[in-house]
Order: sequence, then structure tokens, then C-alpha cells
Amino acid sequence: MADDSGLLALQALHKNLSNTAEALKADRELEVRNDLLLRFIQTSGDLLDELSPRFKALQEKPGRKKESRDAVLSGKTKIFDEEYTFNKDFQELVLQVADTLELDEIEAAKLTILSENDEIALGRSRKECAIIRFHQQRSFVLNCILLLLELAKEEDELLAEQVGENTGSLGCLSQYVSLNILREKLPGIANAPSLPRFVPTCLSAMGDIRAWLQRLTEQVAGASVLGVASEAQFQETVELTYVNLTQQHELLSVILCYAIEKHVAVENDLLDFLRILKQANRYDSCTVHFVPVLGTFITIFGSTEGSGSVEQARKLNRIVCEQSENEVRNLPFLSAAVRAWWIAEYSGWYMEDAAGSGLSGVDIDEEDKQRSKQFTEALKDGAFDFMLAVIADVKASEWEDAARKSLRQWLRKRTPPLPAETLPFSEPFQMRLAAKLETFVDAFISNMPDVLRRLKIEEDEQRQTSQGQEQDYNLERFLLIIAYSFEGRPEAADGFWGDPENNLAGFLQWASRRATTPVQAAFCEMLQSLSEDETSAKSAHEFLLDEGHQIRKPLSITWTHIIHELEYFANKIRENPPATQANTNRGVKVNSEQAETEPEFAAMLESYLRLMAKLASQSEAARAYLLGQAHLANVLFSVVSSLVAPRIRACTFRALSSLLSRKTVDTNNAMWNYLEACLSGRFFVSTNRAGASTSVQPPSFYMEGLFQEMSPHADDAIAFIQFLGALTSLPEESSSLKDALPYPEDLGLSTRMRPGIEPYIDFALGHMFSVRAQDTPEVVQQRLLRLSCLDLALTCVSNFNEDLIIFSNETNVNVDSAIKCRSLEIYVTLHPFARVMEWMYDAKFMKAILDTIHQNPADIGKAAPDSPLILSVLRAVELISKALDLQATYINLVRPIVKPPSRTQGRSPYIPVSNGAFGSIEDGLMISMALMSDLGSYCGIGHPELTLASLKLLEKISASPRIVSVWQSGSSNLSRRNKAIMALEEHNDAATIAGSFIAEFQTPLDLFKENESPEFQIKLYILDFLHSCLQASPDRPTIAHLLLGFHCGSNTLEIEPGSPFDQGSSLFHVLFPVIIEVQALNEEGSMATWLVNFRYKVMRILRILWTSPLSSKIVLTELRENDFLFHILMQGLAVQQNFLWDGVEVSGPDFLACPAAEGYVDFLSMRAMALEYVTRELCSVSLGHTPALKRRIFDALGGQIKIDGMDVISVPSAFEFQDSLPQESQFATAPPEFKFIGELDINSCLEEDDDSNRVYNLNKVQEILLLRHNETTKAGQLIHPEDLELIEVEKETLLQYLQYLNKFTQVKSYSHKVLAAWTKLLMVMADCNEFKGTNKVSFILQTLQAMLPSLEMYSSDNPTAALELARLAKVLLFELDFETMTSTDKQSRAVENLISDKLFQLLQVCLSAIAKWAGNQELRAVYYSICYRHLTGLVDHGDGVSSSLRKTTKTIQAFGEKLLNVLCDDAFGGDAACQSAALILLGTLVHLGKQENENFVVEALNRLNFIGILVDSLRDVLAEWEVVSQTGDPDQQNYIDAKLALLLQLCQTREGAKNVLHANLFRAIEQSGLFSVDPELQVDSTDSKAMERHYDLLVKVARIIGAAIVSRGSHNVLQGRRFLTEHRMLVMHVLKRSAGIGTGTGKTDKLLYERVGDLAEAFMVVITATGFLEFEGGSLQEDRRPAPMLFH
Repeated sequence: MADDSGLLALQALHKNLSNTAEALKADRELEVRNDLLLRFIQTSGDLLDELSPRFKALQEKPGRKKESRDAVLSGKTKIFDEEYTFNKDFQELVLQVADTLELDEIEAAKLTILSENDEIALGRSRKECAIIRFHQQRSFVLNCILLLLELAKEEDELLAEQVGENTGSLGCLSQYVSLNILREKLPGIANAPSLPRFVPTCLSAMGDIRAWLQRLTEQVAGASVLGVASEAQFQETVELTYVNLTQQHELLSVILCYAIEKHVAVENDLLDFLRILKQANRYDSCTVHFVPVLGTFITIFGSTEGSGSVEQARKLNRIVCEQSENEVRNLPFLSAAVRAWWIAEYSGWYMEDAAGSGLSGVDIDEEDKQRSKQFTEALKDGAFDFMLAVIADVKASEWEDAARKSLRQWLRKRTPPLPAETLPFSEPFQMRLAAKLETFVDAFISNMPDVLRRLKIEEDEQRQTSQGQEQDYNLERFLLIIAYSFEGRPEAADGFWGDPENNLAGFLQWASRRATTPVQAAFCEMLQSLSEDETSAKSAHEFLLDEGHQIRKPLSITWTHIIHELEYFANKIRENPPATQANTNRGVKVNSEQAETEPEFAAMLESYLRLMAKLASQSEAARAYLLGQAHLANVLFSVVSSLVAPRIRACTFRALSSLLSRKTVDTNNAMWNYLEACLSGRFFVSTNRAGASTSVQPPSFYMEGLFQEMSPHADDAIAFIQFLGALTSLPEESSSLKDALPYPEDLGLSTRMRPGIEPYIDFALGHMFSVRAQDTPEVVQQRLLRLSCLDLALTCVSNFNEDLIIFSNETNVNVDSAIKCRSLEIYVTLHPFARVMEWMYDAKFMKAILDTIHQNPADIGKAAPDSPLILSVLRAVELISKALDLQATYINLVRPIVKPPSRTQGRSPYIPVSNGAFGSIEDGLMISMALMSDLGSYCGIGHPELTLASLKLLEKISASPRIVSVWQSGSSNLSRRNKAIMALEEHNDAATIAGSFIAEFQTPLDLFKENESPEFQIKLYILDFLHSCLQASPDRPTIAHLLLGFHCGSNTLEIEPGSPFDQGSSLFHVLFPVIIEVQALNEEGSMATWLVNFRYKVMRILRILWTSPLSSKIVLTELRENDFLFHILMQGLAVQQNFLWDGVEVSGPDFLACPAAEGYVDFLSMRAMALEYVTRELCSVSLGHTPALKRRIFDALGGQIKIDGMDVISVPSAFEFQDSLPQESQFATAPPEFKFIGELDINSCLEEDDDSNRVYNLNKVQEILLLRHNETTKAGQLIHPEDLELIEVEKETLLQYLQYLNKFTQVKSYSHKVLAAWTKLLMVMADCNEFKGTNKVSFILQTLQAMLPSLEMYSSDNPTAALELARLAKVLLFELDFETMTSTDKQSRAVENLISDKLFQLLQVCLSAIAKWAGNQELRAVYYSICYRHLTGLVDHGDGVSSSLRKTTKTIQAFGEKLLNVLCDDAFGGDAACQSAALILLGTLVHLGKQENENFVVEALNRLNFIGILVDSLRDVLAEWEVVSQTGDPDQQNYIDAKLALLLQLCQTREGAKNVLHANLFRAIEQSGLFSVDPELQVDSTDSKAMERHYDLLVKVARIIGAAIVSRGSHNVLQGRRFLTEHRMLVMHVLKRSAGIGTGTGKTDKLLYERVGDLAEAFMVVITATGFLEFEGGSLQEDRRPAPMLFH
């Protein structure tokens, strides 16, 4: 079998290393760091030992060999200790892989074999998968080495901090790194193999990669000549190789830096490296990778901070700085940067008190001049130009501000741009480069202050004397180098702010004085980068406030100076406005005089504004100061309203946005008013100095004019929309209720028909997003514009609280008085949510959203998680999801109130109105079937947040009834296939999506982060999506079926031969092993909730599949082939586990209030599903006639599982699956009492969970509590402080209790499901087993023993559970053959005695429950059936068990009239089924009394007046019978039959007959009219079946009469004769028909004539009993006194 352990081990180690490194960064406590490192050493020791050879090999790989090639071409090769046979195609594939990777053919064959399953997961060809696997291994090795070096450094720091303390195993990691990575020879390590030194090996590996990249370039050139360069597979292979090699080269550069810092490099290594640099002939990523290595070498060998000596440094200085006129330098700026960097750090040797300052025979001053000269020459050759280019290119980002980008491009003169195909640089490399440049900056400022001062002086001189010539701008470049180097590194910026007396702080003071315009711009950029957190930003703010600047004013950069410059600019631009400004839509280009568009001045203004934005957003003190400048807002909005360059306006908007950081409501409202004034023309009017009179324009004129100006300029519009987003976000002080508008309620009231921000929303969403974004030429700007618009839309939608509307209608809280808005109507009407939702129905807007989501896969694959591309797609997905959630509220409640404007109300193209083209959001989504493919493809790109959002939206779409109906729409015969399935199949997108899902599930679980791991969250979201999709349409093919691996027809599922499902590699085959392989029980004996939840989500998907008729056959077969049932039983999944849950013991109600209860509830649900599966599988196997498998299943359910080649495994039997104690009983508790909040109505917070359990939404409950608090506060009610504390306590108590109640509800529900599933399993076992005789009796006995304790416990108190158990007992009793319970052998007789005892116990339980009036009629009907079966078994087959009959009779008598009272009540007061069961049981009791010569039951029934009522009911028997005949209701039919049967049984006893006759039996019959009419006239004579049924009724009643007369003897003969006399004609007619007189017989009338014969027989009994024939001619002498009336 192929061995993939190497890659798996690397992945596992990398996961452990990454988790440890992240945890170390998150918590810097000494003890925590110590524990983390020790934990890593303990858990990863074996992996480190296993992988040490891989680390020692670094990037070595065996090259191609003739022997290996021949072995592959031979067709048979031994690989992984197995003999493999290769066909021609596979041989060719292996050779292609070997050629592409320049790898030994045997190794290439191994890669190709191991890549077999990767094709599905990655959606790529086998060749590409093999290449990916090869580079994966190399990259994992390098990443692990890098992380090990980081942890070893951390360990060294810990050891240094804990000198003299017991450090345990600390030190092992550093030793491992030194021995296996850095290849150092350590003392005490004997017999270590001699390996080449690490640094030369690393440099050699980097050289090999560069050579490989060069060959790759040549291959592309050759392919272009041959015309194959455009082939997709060739391009993908080349790109794949290029990306991986470049990343590996980068990793090696960072690793090399660590190695050099660990002092494993020697002088020759530096010289070799310098020679490599000289060979560089192109500015590309590989050249950039050398820069941090250069800096590290210089620090170690040329700096006082390194490990070298001054003598060594002097020697190297001559080598580094020597310049030969004949020497050819391919990259002169690179050589200049090397010299400048070296000189800056090397000069530190000659500072005061340094080692070189006192060298004898050395002219320090002369050398200092020489170094200064050399440094200056290096600058002229482009040293700073190159350094700036490198750090700017490495830090390049789509987020880079256009103003800064413009400034650094303006200063970049010599260094060419990087090639277009350059990959983004990784964060570790960026940080390493920035750290090295930080060292250079410090060295240059500290060691060469004279050169630094001269830069400024020379620049001033150049500006004064040579204004028309090109200036050097090296000081500006240096400031920008600082800016880029310290950006995002607040801890590094502390060097400037931590000590006001150090060189760096002095440099700030010096650089801010007498600065030229470009220096001021660069200085502000630098100051921004030194203000990355609250502390440093506050320091920068204080620097700008420094009173010491006042004596240098206005020649220093201060807040006063900055604000003054902005004010000067704003005033100047308004002094001479264009003549057309007052009467046109401002369609005028900005001229130089108006906008001061000189690049230097514009750059300075932009930098001022950007610095203001940075400090205000980072420092609360700076923001408060700027807000305190009363005229600043006027100045900024004056700039906005003027004709200025778009970038200046954009920077102004960003500065305004920053003033809203940590905003208050008052600040936000004030800013809205400023903006409204600006866009209404008030700033324009106030500064209009044109003497001529102008016509007054409406406010909308100025708004449209400004929108028109911003529309073509994306950066301008982006900043404005971001400003709107900041304004519409709720302040931090806002309530969690989101019950306030994000702007003043009267905003725009004086200028528009309806107040609010609708024009702003319309411009952003209707114009910029829907129209202008599509035409934006620059891709990055397009993405940023889309992102800003979507951010605004999502903010507006997310800040709306739909619950307020629900609470207003369904609770007793006065929402109008409880919210911050004046009323709920105003909140609903004016909230921007409504306007955004209206745009969701616009055709252009929806198309723009779908276009945003639909992106080039190559672009998505390259994008960083925080890039504008990924974030814009994410926001679009989130917006759709949120809008779908709120759609019902909007359509049903909000839209009728808001009444969106019609299309004719559109004001201009810049403030459009939604066209409302779609009736629902789903309709809009369905215009592009590519949406499903796009969302699915985003699930495998490695961006967890986007993956989760995409899965969430997929889940919503798949479960939407409207979308499902559209997908499945077709002709009336339903022959059309699901449209979504067809769309995903069209370009094989389904296979790609399924492959990405498979890859996610193949990612190992992170046992360190557990459920917080992004990979685990993705797994859960995938499962939720599949479940929702299947749940929405379980019996029709869906995309979930397709992704699971099924071939979907119109209404069928199939397995295609050769498909992944057929080969066992589909998503389905990845899911079900989760149940088998993932163990939720940890080493401490505690169940992990997150793993239980994981298994539960998989199990519920499988349950839908095995229960649906669409998929059950396939799925049950597949699970059967994998012994799923036996794995379930071996894991004990069907049995309640008595474990700890997340370390918490399962006891008491408190357990349900803790998070671990979630896992407990999930496990209960899993148990129910497992039992359900076992039952279904047993049924399937029984119907499939597979006796061997059926026998094996029965053995397993009996507690024995036999596995081939293994001993029998003992498992819990089916009789142990039921809990000995009820789950809910151990958690029950009384509800708490509430004094203050008890009257609160929280029923509106009830929602259904996934299994339809009604649970409370605690977030809504909290909202109601908050509303009630607000309502009380606003009403001015005075509350005593002590009461206030009690109210808060009650709130917490309520929330805790509801949390408990939710879980308790679920526990009860799932416990019942477990019980129901268990009883159903036992019923199926009872029905399907092939036991005979004693074996069957034993099975029933075991079942009774298992269920009786629970039934006894539940019988009266828990009717729901009791019903399930009672049904099982009923099945068992009817399965039991009482005739067989007459064995003679001792063992069988013992079993029969035991079961007799259990049956008697069961009877007692049922009688007791009946007597207590337990449960509903359905439950009591089952109890009646159990009692009936038990009693009839004793009566009918009770040979030799007379003692049992007597005991049973006494038991019934013991319950007395209380039992019979319930029976009588149900017999006439319940539903038909219960009435029938009660009447049948009463009849059985009467029969039992007759057999035992006991009249107890009859007498009791008479005392209870039941017999009279029963007889009286005969009055309606004919009408009831006719109704049943028409409706065919079987329950009602059974009821009538049971009633008549009971009467018959009563009449068969002397006492019963007496009571029946005394109850006026004959009068009731007479009043029923049953015998008064000829049957031929009563019923359609042509309907033989109806006639037969009518005669059947006559037979039953006639037999009752006959039994009564016979039982009473001569006492009622006269009544019988009178009955015969009155119905003589009917009697004669029946007797004639039975004798065949007057009618023929036919085959079809056979049943009818049988009934006629039965009736004739019944009449003959009456005739005989009354002697009617003998007294036929005489008169009937009767007592004319009325019969006694017993019931009144």
C-alpha cells in the first residue's frame, strides 16, 4: 500500500508548530510561554525524531537516473515494498513528472501513485497533483524549519529570563535545531554524521531554485515558438512551478537570516554572498529576497552589534567598498545599496567609546571623510532609491493609499518596477526585511549624523539655486524608507518615542524643522507609520503639540501649522471661483491656480490630511483635539465643496471619517449636519464672492453637482462612500437594541420631501455600484469601490432590528416609548435599511452583486484574505444572506409603510431610483445559475471567512422554497432535471466543489484549537449546507446529492460505474467514516462536545439519506458493505454513556446550563438516529432474504459480534439500549419565582430548533428585558436601589433558567426519540426473529424484563414515554403464544413461570395506570388492549393455571369500581378506538367473572349505571350502523361491534341478563326501529353487500335478545313472545328466505344468505325459549305495569 506518512507527519508537525507560535504571540506571560513550549516538546517529540532526516536533507532531491528510467519503462517496479505494474499511459505520466521536476523517476512514480486521490480533492490532473505534492513536501519542510527556528529563539529567550530556575525540558528544542537544521557540532554529541555547513548549503539551494526558474523561463520561450505556450495545462504547470519555487526561495532567505543570526556563518559565506549579488542581472523577487540576508550579514560581520571584531570589519570594509572602474555592475543601484548599508553600520565602530575609535596608526577623521564620500557616492548611484523601491514593493498592497503611492513613485527614479508576474511577499519576509531596514535606519541616524544633515542642506541649496533642475530628494527617500519599514510595527516605533533624548527622537525634532514642501510630505508619511497604535499615536500627537515648537513657528510641523496650511488652501481655492460655478453643474476642470496642483504642494496637503486621519483614528487625544478646533470642520467641508483635485477631496473625506472613530451620537449628528449643509450648497453660498447676482438654485442642484464631480473619479467616490459608512455605523455607546437612527431624525427635512439619507444611498448603490463600478478601468479601484458600497449597504441592513416590530405586536412592552426613536413608525420609515433593501430588487444592482461574486478563479487563488477582491466578494455574499434573512420583514411589514417611490420619481442619473424588477431577492439571484458554482468554488480557496459565508448562503439558497421550486420547475410529468444540478454539471463544477469539500474533510482535526479552528468551522458549515439542502427536498435530487457523489436524474439517483462514488472516494465516503473513526472520548475519560457535535451533524445527513425513498436503497447498501451497523454497536453509540462531558459530571439541573450540555443533547439525538438506523437495516435485511447477515445482526443485538479472523467481541445487547433511569428526571427543577419581571411576556421569543423543539431565543429575551428597562426609565418610575439590584438578579436568573429550559426541552424530546426508536427496534426484532417455542418465550421475557421497570416508572407520570413502552408490550403479548406455555421440562417451565410473573406485573402496571386515569385515551386504549390480551390468554389457554385466574380476578376486584369507572367513562366518552378497547376489555372482564362464577364486574357496572346507558344506546344503533356503512369508518364499526359484543356477554350471564332486561332492552330495540321495517325496504335490495351488513346487525341484536331470554328462563318469556308477535312478518320473511322459499340463491349472494340463516337461527332460539309456537294462537297475558326505569 502507498505510504504517505512523510507528508502527513510534516502536516501534523506544521500544525503543532503553527498553533504553538500563534499561542506564543497571543500571550506573552512567562509561565504561559514556558508551558506552551514544554507542551510542544512533549507532544511533538516523536514527529521531530521521525522528520529529522528530512530537515537535514533540506532541499536535496535525487536527480534523474537512467536506471530508474529503465525500471519505470520496464513496466514492473517495486515501490513501497510492493510490486507495481505500470501501463504505457502511466509510464508516460511518470516520465513527464520526472522531467518537469528534474526528479528521479522512481521518486516521480511514488509521487504519481500517492496523488491518485488528489485528483478529486484538488480538481486537477494527476500530473499537476504530483507536482503539487512534491512542492508541498518541500514547502512544509521549509515552513517547519522556519517555525522551529522561531521557537528555538523563543526558547533561548525564556532560558535567558529564567537563569537559575528549574526549566524542565527547555533547551531540547534549541539543541535539536542546532543538530538537525543548523548542522552545528555540539559538545557531548558523538558519532554525528558530518554534513556540509548549513549557510553554504542554503545558498546553494537558493541558487538551484534560481537556475530552475531560469530554465522555466526558457521553457516558456521555447513553448511560445512551438505554439504550445497557450495550452491550459502547460500554463497551469508553469505557473504552479513558478509560484512554489519563488515561495521556497523566499522561505530560504528568511531561514538564512535566522541561521546567520545564530552565528553559524563565517566570513567566506559573506564573500560568497557578495559574489552572488554581483551576478544579479535583474530586479525581481529573487533579488529582493537577498536584501534581508544582506542586512543580516552586515549586522553580524560589519556592525558593533555582530560577532566580528573591528579588524575583521576593516578587512571586509575594503572588499565591500572597493570599486573597480572596469567592473561591470548589472544593477548599480543594488551595489550602491550594499555599500551604503555597509558604511552606515560599519561606521558604528568609530563612534565615541567604540572599539575602532582608539585604533593606533589610524586617521579616524580622514577615514570618516572617506566613508562620508563613499556614502554620498552610493546615494548618487541610487542606494536610497533601491532601498525605497525594495521596501515599498515588498509592502505593496492594494490598500496602499493613492496619495502615498503617488509620492513614492515620484521619488523612485532609478529602480525599475518588479515584473508583472511577481508574487506578493509573505508576512514573515516583510517583517524580516522591515526589521533589517530598521537596523539600517538606526545605524544611519546614529552613526552618520553629518551626512544626514548635509542631505538637508544640499537640498535647500538645490531648491534655491537650481529650481529648474532635477533634485536628489534623498532625504525624502530616507523618510519614506522609515515610513515603510516601521509601518505596522508599533513596537519598533517605540525607539522614536520611548526615550526623548535618544538619537531617533532627536532626528524627529531635526527633520520637522525648516522642512521643504516635499520633506514635509515625506515627514508626515513617516509620522503616520510611527503611529500604529494608541500609545505611539498619542506620542505623535503630543509631538505635534510640543510647546518647544512655538519658538520655531512657523518653520516646524505642528498641528497649528497643518491646520493653518489647510485653511490657507481652502481660502485660496475659493477666492476666485469659476464664473460657471453658480449656474452649472460644476462641470469645470480644476486649473492650477485654483487647486495648487503643483505636485509637491499637493503631496504635502494630502500627507497633512492623511496624517490627520491616522492620528485621529488611532489616538483619542488627537481626535478630541481636532474636534475641539471649531473651524476645522468648516475648513474641511469647504475643501470638499470646492473644485479641488479628486485625490485631495478623497484625503479630506478620509480625515473626516477618522474624526468619527469612537464617535458619540452628538458628534455623529453634527457631522451629518455638516455634510447636509455642504451638499445643500451652504458652504458655497457663504463663500461666494462674485459680485454679480445669481439665480437661486435648489439644494439638490449642489448635491447632484458634487456627485457628478465625484462620479468619474473612483478614489474620490470611494472615500466619500467610506465616509457615509462611518456615519451610518452606530456609535459604540449605542444600545445593543439598535433602536436609534444613525442620523438626526430631521436630517434633510428642509431640503427634501422626506428626511433621511436616501439620496446618499441612491448615489452609492444605484449609481456608483450599479453603473459606475462596472466601467472603472483600474481593477484595484473597481474592487475598492465595490467594497466600500457593499460595506455601506451591509452596515445599513445590519443596524436594523426587526425584532422591535415583532415585539410591538406580540409582547406587552410599549416599544414606542422604550426605543430611542420618537416612535417605531419613524424608526421603520426612516431607517436606511428600507432603502438598501429596495435596491436588492433592482436589476442593475443585483447584476452588479452577482458580478462582484463571479470572479476569475486565478485572481481569487492569488488574492490575500484581506485583499479588496476577497473582501468585496465576502461583503456581497454577506449582504445577500442578511437580506434574505430580513426579506420577509421588509416585504410584509416595512415596505407597505415606506412605500418606495415609483420609477418616474427619479431625479437624475446620479441619484437614481430602484426599478423593482424582481418580486423577490431569490428571483434576482436566479438570473445567474453561475452563483452556485461561484459559491461552491469559494469553499476550497483557503480563506475561512469567505468559505463560511459562502456555505451559509448556499445553505439559505438550497433551503429556499422559492428557489427550490424554480430549480425543479418543469412539465407536468416532472421529467425535467433540477436546473441547479444541470448548471453545476455543465463545466464539471460539481466535481471541483465536491473535491474542495473532500479536501476540507481530509484536513486533520486541530486538537489544539478544537472548535475554534477555522478548518473545523468550515467542516461544520459544509455539513449544515448539505443538511439544509437535503432537508428542503429529501425526495427529489438536489445539489447536495450531486456533491455527495450520486448521479442525479429527474426523480432518481444512480451510481455511475467508475464514478468517485463507485470507487469509494466520493464526499459521501468521506463523511460516514467520521462516525466510525472520530472518537469523542478523550484520554481523560471525558466526552468532547465539539467532536460529538461534529459526528452529530454527519449522522443527521446520513439519516436523511437512509430514510428517503430516493436514496435509501443505495445508502443502506453502501453502509451495509462497510459494516456501519456493527461499528455503531461496537462504539456503544446506541447506549447512554456515563462519562464526563467536557470535564463536567452529568447531574442536576446546573449541568444543562453549561456549554457541555450541548454535546450531551447531540449525543442523545445521535442515539435515536443510531437506533433508527439499526431498525431500518434489520427490516431491510429481513425483506432482502439474507439469512446469514440477519443472523449476524441478531447476534450483535444479542451482545456478540464476530469479526473474521478475530475473537467474538462483547457489546451491549439491544435490551441494554434503554436507560435505566429517565434522562429528564435527573435534571428536573422547579421554575424560579420572579417578583419584578414575572409578568413579562416572552412567548414571542420561542423558536423551533432543527428538530422542531420549541426553545427560547435568549438574544430576543435580552432585548425584551432591555426594552422593559427603557420603558420603565422613560416613564419616570422611581425604583429603590435595592429593588434595582433585585431586578438585575432576576434578569440573570431568568436568562439562566431559560437556557436550562431550552436544554431540558431538548433532553426530553431526544429522550423520547431514543425510547421510541428502541421500542420500535424491539418490535421489529419481535416480528422478524425466527425463534420458536421456548426461545421465543425467552426473547419476550428478556424484552419484558428490560422495559417493565421503565413502563412502571412512566405509566402514570409520563404518558408520552409510557405510550411507546405500552405499544411494545402490546406487540409482545400478541406475539406470545399462550398455547406453548405448557412445557414439561424443568428449564422451559422455569422460563414460563418467569414470564407469567412478568405478565402479571405488566397487568398490574396497566390496571394501576388505568385506575389513576393516566395519560390520554390513546394510551389507555393500549393499556386496555394489553389487559385484554393477557386475560384472554389466561381464559382461553389457562389449563392448569386456575390459580393465576383467581389471582387476576382478585387483583381486578382490588382496584374495584375506580378501575371500572375509568373503563365505563372511556367506553362512552372517548374516541372510537378507545371506546372499542374499553368495551372489549369490559366484555373480557364479564367473561372472566362468568368463568370464575363471580358477579363483581356485572354488579359494579349496574351500580355505575353503565348497563342502562349501554342498553339505552341501542336506540340509535340503526342510525349509527347506517352512518358507518356510508363512511366505512373502521374505528366506528369496531365500536358498534364491541358494544353489541359486550351486551351479548352480559346477557350470557344470569345477573347481566336481568340487568339488561330491567334496563328496557326490548323498548330500546323497539325505538331503534331495527326490526320494524322489512330489510328489503330498508336497504337497497340490489346491493347485496349492504344487505349483508344490515342482516349482520339484525343477527347481533337478535342474539342479544335470545341470550337474555335464555339466561333469565321463564322470567321474561312474555316479553319475548310479544317481540315475536310484533315482528311476525319479519320473522316469517327471514325463516322463508333461510328455507329458500320465495327467492333463488346465487353465488354472489352466498354471504347474504349465510347472514339470513344466522338470523333465522337467532329467531328460532327466541321462538324456542319463549315457546312461541305453542302459544301462537292465544292472547299474550302480560302485566301492563311499566318496566322499572333504572336510569334517570
